[in-house]
Amino acid sequence: MNVYGYDPYLSVKSAWMLSPLVKHAENPEELYAVSDYITIHVPAMESTKHMLNSEAFSKMKPGVKILNFARDILVDEKALSEFLSSGHVGKYISDFPNAISQELSNAIILPHLGASTEEAEENCAVMAVEQMQDYLDNGNITNSVNYPALNAGKCETEARVAILHKNIPNMLSQITSFFGSNNLNIDNLSNKAKGSYAYTLLDLSHKMPSDTVERLKEIDGVLRVRRIFER
Repeated sequence: MNVYGYDPYLSVKSAWMLSPLVKHAENPEELYAVSDYITIHVPAMESTKHMLNSEAFSKMKPGVKILNFARDILVDEKALSEFLSSGHVGKYISDFPNAISQELSNAIILPHLGASTEEAEENCAVMAVEQMQDYLDNGNITNSVNYPALNAGKCETEARVAILHKNIPNMLSQITSFFGSNNLNIDNLSNKAKGSYAYTLLDLSHKMPSDTVERLKEIDGVLRVRRIFER
């Protein structure tokens, strides 16, 4: 299979990641002229609305198959109907059913359920378990609704403590002062904020006193404290 791609916003980083077998088209017309199958992957914006229209269809190879799993408004489906009927466009495949697309001839219109395939559901379940396990074992947060993403890796010191607190001034200084006043050296500190909430992970050189959690909770603005790890 010969693969052609067109992207007017291709970054240097993305270009380095491309397979050398992918041929970069200089413009959409070059891609239309050589492609037996065309698949589009762009956001729905005013500038991309009906980017595949009568003019574009007329420049495509006879019998071309068009796959649209991005957004329905990218394709002028009224114009597409004529090209499907004439056979110039051989097939249209999309997962955006609407009043027009469901009546198109030579079209395969699927439900918009790509994220609900058997494989996707299994991957989501595995991902959820792995992220929850990482939070329980290491205190790392991924894909939280209310709290920021924060990954401090695995604890390599004597102890780790997680502090969920309000995103307000003077919080970090109060937290670090607490550990300093108790002669507990902080080896690593990770802190991120998201809206009204913030999250801090601290790796310590020494084991924590038994009342550490209770005393940290006394700081105004601290919502929850958890001892993650202790050797």
